[in-house]
Amino acid sequence: MKGEITLKILEVIGDTVVNAADVFSAISNSGYGASHGKMQREISKRQAERSSKAVENRIKAENKQKYYNLVFYLKKHGLIKEKSGLNKKFLFLTQKGKDKLCFLKQKNENRLPEVSYEKETDNKFTIIVFDIPEKERRKRDWLRLVLSNLGFSMIQKSVWMGKVKIPKNFIDDLLRLKLIDCVEIFEISKAGSLEKVI
Repeated sequence: MKGEITLKILEVIGDTVVNAADVFSAISNSGYGASHGKMQREISKRQAERSSKAVENRIKAENKQKYYNLVFYLKKHGLIKEKSGLNKKFLFLTQKGKDKLCFLKQKNENRLPEVSYEKETDNKFTIIVFDIPEKERRKRDWLRLVLSNLGFSMIQKSVWMGKVKIPKNFIDDLLRLKLIDCVEIFEISKAGSLEKVI
């Protein structure tokens, strides 16, 4: 019995370096009568678990360091301050931080979405007609670029046509940009019939 366990341990360890805790755990979980293969699987299982935990711990440490770097940066640039009290630290925005927050929110609201959407062809023709005011010129230019990227062809500057399915996230972006009332989307289902999609 003792010789069998010794043999199994030596077989499992073989030419590689194996953590002693893994060997003990494999023997405990496999039982003394377990085959070499079963013990090897138990050790592999333990090593995979430890490897997974090591990766998880490394990611946590990296994220923690990123957080501290960001807080340091924000404090250094006078955007936040730190106060201590009751064995806790509290972060709060300075006036400069509040101004920066307003600026970034406004910038984000004015940011146009990406111009690339997933392309999908359709059997039916889709016609898009839009009338976007001059004061929204950036949005109008964005829309033209999107339609071109989707595979629509321009019939006139504000009339586009193609055998293209309209992506849902494109419609969502039209809503977010408050352009949905300026855009009409039609689908030609049968020869001579025009059906409004939106």
